[in-house]
Amino acid sequence: MAAAFQVNDTATEAQRPSVLLVEDDVLLRLVTAEDLRGAGLNVIEASNADEAMTILDSAVPIDLVLTDIRMPGSMDGLALAAFVRQRWPELKIMVASGERPAQAALAVADAFLPKPYDSTAILARLKTLMG
Repeated sequence: MAAAFQVNDTATEAQRPSVLLVEDDVLLRLVTAEDLRGAGLNVIEASNADEAMTILDSAVPIDLVLTDIRMPGSMDGLALAAFVRQRWPELKIMVASGERPAQAALAVADAFLPKPYDSTAILARLKTLMG
């Protein structure tokens, strides 16, 4: 998997791309986070949009937000993506779901990822989005 997204082995943690992974399914979040870390990425985990917004408001550097669409809490993943796009337009956004939403709803994101997650597909998309 690490071959799909190359990170310099000598890069410090601060130099590695950071992904905010927003997923309410604990097992799926843990497995996905581990796969992303295995590819050399910094991963910050959140179980819902409320936690994600707290993290985004902190000083933690984030390069990309990967969020599930259907989540409990004050907003779903599409609302979170719209909020992030408005407040931090420089951040890349990937949304994921088991059901593909209408194309108009996906306009707030840079990429859509079908679920179940395929780590190779996630890493390939990340590489494309983050250069």
